[in-house]
Amino acid sequence: MKLFTAFMAILLIATSCSALDFPEGPNVDISKIDFYPSGAKFTFSIRAGSDGKFEAIIPGAFLTESIHALDPDYLDGELRVERKARTRWLPSGLAELKAQVEAQTQIINELNARKSSLEQTLSLLKNSEPEKSKPAELLTYIKDAQTLRLEAENELAVLKVKISEEQEKLRVFTNELNSRRPSSDSSFIVVSGSGGGDIEFEAFTNAASWSPKYTLDFNTEAEHIQVKMYVKISQKTGLDFNGDMTFHTKNPDENITTPDVQPLRVGIKPKQETVMTSARTSLKRTNSMYKSAAMYDMMAVEEDAEDAEEEADYNSAAPAPRAPAVRETLSDRTLDVDGLTTGDGSERELEVIMSDLFLNCKTVLMMIPEQRNNAWIIASMDENNEHLIPGIADLRVDGQASGRIFIEEYGVGQKKIPFGYADQITIKKERLVEKTGVSWFSGVFTSGYKLEITNGTKSDKVVTVRERLPIPTDDKIKLDVKQIEPKEKERDKENRLTWEVEVPAGATVPIIVDYTLSYPSGEELQYR
Repeated sequence: MKLFTAFMAILLIATSCSALDFPEGPNVDISKIDFYPSGAKFTFSIRAGSDGKFEAIIPGAFLTESIHALDPDYLDGELRVERKARTRWLPSGLAELKAQVEAQTQIINELNARKSSLEQTLSLLKNSEPEKSKPAELLTYIKDAQTLRLEAENELAVLKVKISEEQEKLRVFTNELNSRRPSSDSSFIVVSGSGGGDIEFEAFTNAASWSPKYTLDFNTEAEHIQVKMYVKISQKTGLDFNGDMTFHTKNPDENITTPDVQPLRVGIKPKQETVMTSARTSLKRTNSMYKSAAMYDMMAVEEDAEDAEEEADYNSAAPAPRAPAVRETLSDRTLDVDGLTTGDGSERELEVIMSDLFLNCKTVLMMIPEQRNNAWIIASMDENNEHLIPGIADLRVDGQASGRIFIEEYGVGQKKIPFGYADQITIKKERLVEKTGVSWFSGVFTSGYKLEITNGTKSDKVVTVRERLPIPTDDKIKLDVKQIEPKEKERDKENRLTWEVEVPAGATVPIIVDYTLSYPSGEELQYR
């Protein structure tokens, strides 16, 4: 027994003392971190000793195959990388949370001890037998036993509820601690070698991520957007860093090969192969070629549409200033931020642009009655050449929260940003009396609609309204527009109509569209 006790004491000391297998902190400096959408690359620095040797120790969260020296000329020989096992390591940033777990565990242990004591008391009361030769004492004993048992059962019932509550708290603390523990906390990595001066090496970890976030405040009177950009970062290496960090919009490409076109050979198919196999192969190849061609055509159409949209000129008062933090290369877009990141898995938010950035725009109140009965509030960008990295944006209109969207591509692919809805500007669509008639050789369908735009605000507004006319898909169907009042500003090749209507404060302005469709007698119209 004494030998076992001594062994457990030694084991406890070894477990509690991280210095036996890992130092209290790493013995290297972090000079830079490059964050990617998934993962991060740390740049470490260590000075070789007087004997020219060095041994750097970093947490196990890094990929050993990713570790390499930045300048091999400073090395004498190769860089040696070795992963070693250790007891679970906890960085100092999680010490307080660990103390909460330990304190909560102690509370539960004390409650369980009290629970065991009460259960033993109840067991003794149940199994004990009084002396039956003394009737007077027997009655007193029964009364006292009943009172004691009732008190013990009541306290035990309350205690069980308390234990359940404290166990739930422990579960929450424990789950949070485990979720924020460093990745691969049961190993560490030794990077060693010999050389001269400061040795720099890089190491990549998957235990890190970042995402951009914006606050966009649309001032509809001044017609500009106040932009504040942030990055949300999280990493579980166990290492804290305060300094220069670069954020990339894409991960480095792996397994890059030189593009080449393989020769296409054709020969006579052996006769023993079945005709069915040949037909199936031919059909599969034909379908593949068709899909590739269709995809190419679709991409070409989309690119043409984007080019046309970019060429649109909205006559802005002045070009928007460039966002100074965002840099663009052929393969990536990056931004540099100076700030703090902690390795305990907690999410931090850093502001990228320290001064306010204002983007000029035009306020557009867009109404599409087929979709909703009030106006979209849209900021229309004018000839902006800068990029904002795609990310989540919290929207505000004149200082008031209006919603949240994901900005896919601002500055090139996205010229308009919706900021919510104007509830006081409404539109009502009322169908005109529809009727179907028959002439000598054809049917005639008369239809149309009346739009009523109401401005419930205290100032005059210019509203953009979009509607449509039917598109005949058969030469036998003829569209005859009888009336459009007021005349539309634009009508595209797909019969989509656009008006720009000035609506005085408190007023209602109508739009009337009347048309007929002629088609062969005996046929029926079908809309799709």
